[in-house]
Amino acid sequence: MDTRTYDALYGPARITPPPRHTGVVFLSAGLWLLTSLAVFSLCFTVGMTALVATTSGASVGGYLLCRAAILSAGAGILVAVGRAPSVRRTSDETRGLILGALALPVSLVLAVATLAGL
Repeated sequence: MDTRTYDALYGPARITPPPRHTGVVFLSAGLWLLTSLAVFSLCFTVGMTALVATTSGASVGGYLLCRAAILSAGAGILVAVGRAPSVRRTSDETRGLILGALALPVSLVLAVATLAGL
């Protein structure tokens, strides 16, 4: 067999990378950045409230339990939406954008409500 013929027919595969949607990626990254900042401020506020309450002898069990339950329910909803067949069929960029758009309002409202309730 001639090696040039073999190389012409069965040469190395030229895989073209899928087109990147940079606008969607940047928007998704921005949403997730804001979400992580809101969750961080919520965790910091709840942690400092628990620390101050325990040093002063007050009970904040209901307060912490309510915030933890809401945050856990939000995470559970995000996992359920992320595992939905219609969302799993989308590209990674679009999936990140959808989940970021769902996560931001929940975490932001909860963080603002926690700061306003202090």
